[in-house]
Amino acid sequence: MAQQLPSPELHVEAVRGTGWDETTPPADGWTPVTLPDSWPDRWPGFDGVVWYRLTWTQPAQAHEAGLLLNYFNMAGAVFLNGTPILRDPNLVEPLTRSWNTPHYWLLASPLLRPGATNTLLVRVSGLSPYQPGLGPVRLGAPAAMQALYERERLFRHDLPMLGLALSAVVSAFFAALWVLRRSETAYGWFALMSVLWLTYGYNHVATTPWPFTNNHSWQAFNTSAFLAFSVAFLVFTLRFCERRMPRLEIAALLLVSVGWADLWTAGMPSLPLHRAVWGLVGGLMTIAVCCAALLHALRVRQGPVLALAPFMAMSAVTGTHDLLVFTQVIDSNIYYTTLSSYALLLGMALIQAGRFVKSLERIENFNTELIEEVNAAKAELAATLAQQHALELAHARIGERVNLASDLHDGLGGMLVGSIATLERTPENLSAPELLAMLKSLRDDLRLIIEATGRHDGARAFGELLAPLRHRTSQLLDANGIDCHWQVSDLETLELPPSQSLDLLRFLQEALTNVLKHSASRRVDVAVSRDGAELKLSVRDNGRGFVVDEADKAAGSGLRSLRARTRRLGAELQLQSRPGETQLALRMPLAPAA
Repeated sequence: MAQQLPSPELHVEAVRGTGWDETTPPADGWTPVTLPDSWPDRWPGFDGVVWYRLTWTQPAQAHEAGLLLNYFNMAGAVFLNGTPILRDPNLVEPLTRSWNTPHYWLLASPLLRPGATNTLLVRVSGLSPYQPGLGPVRLGAPAAMQALYERERLFRHDLPMLGLALSAVVSAFFAALWVLRRSETAYGWFALMSVLWLTYGYNHVATTPWPFTNNHSWQAFNTSAFLAFSVAFLVFTLRFCERRMPRLEIAALLLVSVGWADLWTAGMPSLPLHRAVWGLVGGLMTIAVCCAALLHALRVRQGPVLALAPFMAMSAVTGTHDLLVFTQVIDSNIYYTTLSSYALLLGMALIQAGRFVKSLERIENFNTELIEEVNAAKAELAATLAQQHALELAHARIGERVNLASDLHDGLGGMLVGSIATLERTPENLSAPELLAMLKSLRDDLRLIIEATGRHDGARAFGELLAPLRHRTSQLLDANGIDCHWQVSDLETLELPPSQSLDLLRFLQEALTNVLKHSASRRVDVAVSRDGAELKLSVRDNGRGFVVDEADKAAGSGLRSLRARTRRLGAELQLQSRPGETQLALRMPLAPAA
């Protein structure tokens, strides 16, 4: 079978072309070469076309064969036995970039000549600074050549494309993470670094120098992106290691700025040399940053820096290899930094995953601690509420006692004061019925207190409650030589809550008791009236009077009781006094139900 036959031996020769547009090779000048071939080693500084001629004798029994051409740099055309089988779109500037594209053909009759000599002619157009030439060419069994082609395409095209896609995704992810958390500046620099690497890495899959008109400009742009990447990589590593070196960062930025200016101002003949120098500077800077990060990780031996160290080591190794390829110390045109970028992306992804897991653990621990603290706070709050409830009960009891004492003072106390004053004035003139009436008045006043504090089943007309007080106080004042005049109006339908009624009655009672005890007056006028949505109450006597400010400062229990009841009623109290006239005026707003 043809697939089991040994591969025929290829004889390879090369010759320089005479012009960019020639379509046939020169007749003489052919030189034997070995593939892969880079012609600047043979013809230094030559830009143009080189023809490669490969000849072999195809076994008669092998009617088909697989042909694999790894690459040609930069553009080319292929002819088999005089028949064209491949031609790149641009064989002159801007040259097609085919160094990253392997080619495979299945050769058979009539193109392939079994039992005869076959000739494969390859026309390569290239530029001397970019290692122009022809890569390995293999001829053999179709299945074996197909397998080799798929492997070459995987490493030269598919994996770099995947790396660019990953760089784009990672750039977007870390950029979004930085926007959401501006304090994490390392994420922002990593996103910028990934974008710049995406720009630089595109060189490995680009097939044309677009949007530039020649490959020199494209390489200047590509080298500029690589220099910017090296600075971003430096700053990212410093931020990731939680370090700041302003002088080093400024120096690196200035160095890159000089490189950009030099690349874009250099003349076309000298541009390849400038590009090589600045490419070397960017590569050395990147390798130095990786080595410094490794030393820092070995020194601290903890944290995310240590987790990233293996991936930094891989980047340093692949970067060194590619730098040696770039400087042609290693005879190859395969670069591994694009593939190693996967490792760095993987490292950052793993570190983020680790941080995420730790954050979840902290959240879970926080939830547990929060539940414990909430339970403790609930227990403390329950104890505090119980204590507050006990205090409120105590305050309520004290308040009830104070109100009861005030009611007894203003009501029963006033009646007792009046009764005592009557007994002191004319004890011999009091008959048994008068004394009994006096005691009944005290009883009625005590009953009023009990009814007002104990009954809450409804309101009574205020006029009905005022009548007994009016009668008792008038008798008491008359018995003590004070002429009392009442003026009551519009109270027949006024109904108030028991507490308000009692406060109003006690206000009147205390005011009249003060007249009896302190005023030395002979006449008192009392007015109680309803005026729209207000209740007006006035007590005016013609006694000795007093100084209002001094009375406020040295107020006794009577005046304090009057002001306290005024506040409870939500009313306004006016007190005016001068020799010969003292007036208390109360204005209380009435609720709509009243």
